[in-house]
Parts: sequence; structure tokens; C-alpha cells
Amino acid sequence: MQLVCFDTETTGLDVQKEHIIQLSLVKFDTDNWQVTDQRDWYILPEGEFTIPAEAEAVHHISKEFLLEHGVSMRSVYDDFLAFTKGCDMLSYNGNGYDAPLLHYNLQRLGLNFEFDGRTWYDALLLERIHTAGMVDENGEKLHNNLTSAYTRYYGHPFEGAHNSLDDVMATIEVFKAQIAAHGWEWAQRDEFDFICFDRWLVKKGDYYYLTQGAHKNESIDAMVRIDRSYLEWIVDKCQWTDDQTRSIINPYIGRYTSPFAPALTPSRGKKRSKGTITDADLCLF
Repeated sequence: MQLVCFDTETTGLDVQKEHIIQLSLVKFDTDNWQVTDQRDWYILPEGEFTIPAEAEAVHHISKEFLLEHGVSMRSVYDDFLAFTKGCDMLSYNGNGYDAPLLHYNLQRLGLNFEFDGRTWYDALLLERIHTAGMVDENGEKLHNNLTSAYTRYYGHPFEGAHNSLDDVMATIEVFKAQIAAHGWEWAQRDEFDFICFDRWLVKKGDYYYLTQGAHKNESIDAMVRIDRSYLEWIVDKCQWTDDQTRSIINPYIGRYTSPFAPALTPSRGKKRSKGTITDADLCLF
């Protein structure tokens, strides 16, 4: 199977507003874990942009460097589409950060990418599940950033952290170790089949769940009974709600019907208790 592992470096952390300034993709074969192709672009954003000092201190990409060496997202768009065509995707926290960031960057440029119909493996989510409840030699909760995960598997940190191409290569190695330890069946999870770019929802089985806010971890069908007004607030007033989320929630609150709308699922009985789904089960989608 061919997978594409990807990572970005950016001007900041807001997935809806910040710019991608480095985009790296590596295609590899999961039968032998050999790299078959790669792309690594420094992206020059359109229009005015700034790179805060704290961001530059992490990835060491300056505005001056981009003005001299950067290429536009439009200029690499066709190559990006061809490179990823028909491939599932892998990342380290990409489901919570890089994928929605990519979506909004392309959306601002009027460019499209087929996010649906792919499996979006996220090695961070898998590592959280693997290390749930574990502590280090000092009794502290284990860190699950990419460097920590890589070091756990290989006994030493990898070089080049926070360069997106180096991060991609390290992610592949971590994912390889995860699969070796637990198998492919362990890595097949519902969360990897659905993307909600504003990070309001995740789909597990036939149910959509909130991933943040006062009713975090509640299913949408339960929310219709528990606090319908909260769903209406998400749809009508929340400034970062994406149209995709609106299209999922609206049928539940009777705003419209559509042959493609999710059917209202039957009640599972009493209100779901908090903690039924943990943060480790969710990747901010």
C-alpha cells in the first residue's frame, strides 16, 4: 500500500488564519517501508504576511528566506494533487492541525482538495492510545510529541525537528514501529475516516460527537435532547464553525432535509456519562 506522509511549518497556530510556509510530502510503500517519492516546498504566501519571532525560533524560516526561495501554493497545486492522488495520508497531529490548516490555506486561494474518501492515519492519536496511563521513571505522564515518541522507539531523538521534511521522515519511522508493535488492525480507527476542519466534530461508528466545549464527548443525537440551543449556537453564532459542520448538525435540529443528511440515530437510553470517550480517542476532529 502506498501512503503519503505530510507535515507543514507555518506562521502560527490558528488553523483558519495562518499560512503554510513549508509543505513536505513523502510517499512510501507499507510493504517494505521504502520511500518511493517526495516533495518539499517552501511556500511564499500571497499578499502581506508576517512570521512572528516565536514561530521563526521554532522552524528557522524567515520572511527574507521565503521571498528569495519560496514558491506559491498555486504553482505547486497540480503537482500536489497528482502526488497524493489515490493515496491515504499519514501525519503526526495532522488530523488536529495540519489537515485543517491545509484545507483553509487552499480554500482562501479558491483551490480544492479531496479530503473525503481517504484514510487519515495520525500517529499522535495512536501514540496517545498506546501510552494511555503510562508514566516515566519519575512517575510523570509520558510526553507524546514526535521527538519523545521517536526516542521511545529508537533510543535517541531524531535530528532536524521542526523542519517539516525531517518531521515527516521521523513520523514514518514512528508509524512503522507502532504497526510492528500492534499490527494494522489496531491502527484501523473510525476517527481516521472523517475530517471536520473546524475541529468541532468527530465520527465514531454511526455517531458524531463534539470534541470541545461545554458538552465535549456528547453525541449530536443526544445533544438534541440535552441542549438543542447549544447546537443552534454552534451553527448560527460560533465564528469559527465551518460549513461542513453546519451541514452535519442542521438535519439533527430540523433545519432542512437532504438525501445525504445523516439519519437521526435511535436513543441509546440515558444521557451518556462524561469520559465515555477520552481525549486519547479523539484527535480534535
